[in-house]
Amino acid sequence: RIQILFEHQRMAANGTNTVIINPVVTKEEYNAVEKNEKNDGDLEGADDGRERWGSEIEFILSTIGSVVGLGNLWRFPIKVKEYGGAVFLIPYFTMLLIEGVPLFLVEMFIGQKFRAGCIGGFYKIHKALSGIGFATWMIAFYTNLYYNAIVMYTIYYFFASMSKTLPWAKDCPEGELPPEACCNNNTKSQYYWYYKVNRLTNDINDAGSFNWELTLSLLAAWVTCFLCMLKGIKTSGKVVYVTAVFPFIALLGLFIMSMTLDGSSEGVKYFFVPSYKMSFLSQAQKDALDAENPWKNLWNPYCWLEAASQIFYSLSLGFGSCIAFASYNDPKTNFYKHAIGVSIVNSLSSMFAGITIFAILGYSAKQNMASIGSLSTGTGLAFISVSEAIAKIPAPQLWSALFFLMLFMLGIDSQFAGVEGMMTALDDTTLIPKRLHRTAIIGGFCAFSFLIGLPFGMQNGEYLVTLFDNFSANFPLMLVAFFEVISISWVYGINRFCADFKKMTGYYPNIIWRMLWLIITPISLLAILLYTLVDQLTNPIKYEAFVGCKASNLSNVNWTEERNYPVWAWIFAFFLMFSSFLFIPICAVITFLPKWFGPNYDYTLPLVAEHELKGLLPKPMKNDDVEMKEPAKA
Repeated sequence: RIQILFEHQRMAANGTNTVIINPVVTKEEYNAVEKNEKNDGDLEGADDGRERWGSEIEFILSTIGSVVGLGNLWRFPIKVKEYGGAVFLIPYFTMLLIEGVPLFLVEMFIGQKFRAGCIGGFYKIHKALSGIGFATWMIAFYTNLYYNAIVMYTIYYFFASMSKTLPWAKDCPEGELPPEACCNNNTKSQYYWYYKVNRLTNDINDAGSFNWELTLSLLAAWVTCFLCMLKGIKTSGKVVYVTAVFPFIALLGLFIMSMTLDGSSEGVKYFFVPSYKMSFLSQAQKDALDAENPWKNLWNPYCWLEAASQIFYSLSLGFGSCIAFASYNDPKTNFYKHAIGVSIVNSLSSMFAGITIFAILGYSAKQNMASIGSLSTGTGLAFISVSEAIAKIPAPQLWSALFFLMLFMLGIDSQFAGVEGMMTALDDTTLIPKRLHRTAIIGGFCAFSFLIGLPFGMQNGEYLVTLFDNFSANFPLMLVAFFEVISISWVYGINRFCADFKKMTGYYPNIIWRMLWLIITPISLLAILLYTLVDQLTNPIKYEAFVGCKASNLSNVNWTEERNYPVWAWIFAFFLMFSSFLFIPICAVITFLPKWFGPNYDYTLPLVAEHELKGLLPKPMKNDDVEMKEPAKA
């Protein structure tokens, strides 16, 4: 095909009015190729040899497994709690409509249309845009590192749940560091989290020693990921029948259990009613909540940034997994229907998980006679507040094992989806020798990621998890998403995009979708980006340092204090934020160097498509290899 078309173009450029026919190619095949090129790469009925899903349900379940993960059950309740309960739902659903769903459709389109991962997909839009794919790959790499650290904690707690008595329900041993106030019933789970699970140091600079239980749990997480990815989508497509379905069954059981707890209704009201003050609080506590005024969070740009980043985590936008999964679709799959359906399932899952978690938090708050806002947050929300409540209900070992097994499956499902996105993207590059078997590549990647992630198993590991969570994805994801929507709407062209959209789905996007892709989504992303950048550059970044249990009385226990990050952590945070972005201008500059400075500066990117064009073209055909015929008269 390449021989025919290039020879045709060469002779046309020379003014030769001839048609090239290769003896091994029939006229029908030649005409089909020529028609295919005129249709701008239309892939209707194409058989490009690319791996396909075994069935459409495998694609749907894999996509649901990718998007419904720890972001729904762990991260979403954390952000709701941090930004005033129900008030956070306003920016959350706003960002879902103006950023989440439009970008989800864009990523589905890129994967299915161009039959490639994130790197090859953007290259096919324009060579200068290949840096967006490399940036996406780096963000996925950083996120997968710390994401598996969360999975590490779920494995640790799952096996701890097998104890005759839950270890965070036991009395604190006498003679250890925490004072007597730390051993009361309200803080046993905090004692277990800080002193037993993490053995946390008092400063991020103090790495301490290896925590071998956590390190082995991290190894188990990466081994599980490797086994799920052993044969690509042939393996993962079958695994999702369990990992994507079981969490919903487990969540339903936890929901029913949580609704029976005393105080659960108070937690649910807190989740849905802005500024709700729980009935069991004292008047002084209610007055203190009035002074906080959660509505002010709507004027806090960080609340909108967190809402947008939560949508990105929930829908796995900017990580490359959605593009990779869509690339294995049949070219005529109605991805519009699937994207809308998956978005609805994802948001309903977040809300259902939020109701369940806040029902449990309502029970915990009533037991402690405290507001939900005063309970542990961040990483400790699931591992302190929820585990503490579970320890006090009947059959705690059963519910604890079910809860952490559900978290594990949600996490590992999203994890191997992220790795699949990265492996699919690498297929479009020449960075990995093609002679290497895919199993060896995945095994090597998982082993390398485990070694890079070993610091998460140190005694200051929880600080590093928080550092990665705050800086490796939020800002970079917004940045990549901005360039994604610009590349489709303004570079590929909105009219061309909508025409291809209709060819693939049978639906032509209406004016609302076109306005979102052209104006509203890019502007909203840009506004959040600019504010975040200015704020990060002008305000010091801080973390919660563990200082041990300090208590003047049993109802006032403080475990952490806010401190400024050291210089090295500040530098590392900005490295996480901007190192992935640098690929975008670098690849763009490399693309335009020949145009600016001449052909001597024509550098080849490490992409399969680049090498096919520059180094792998067959030699020109000789005259005796072709048959020259004059075209028929009109």
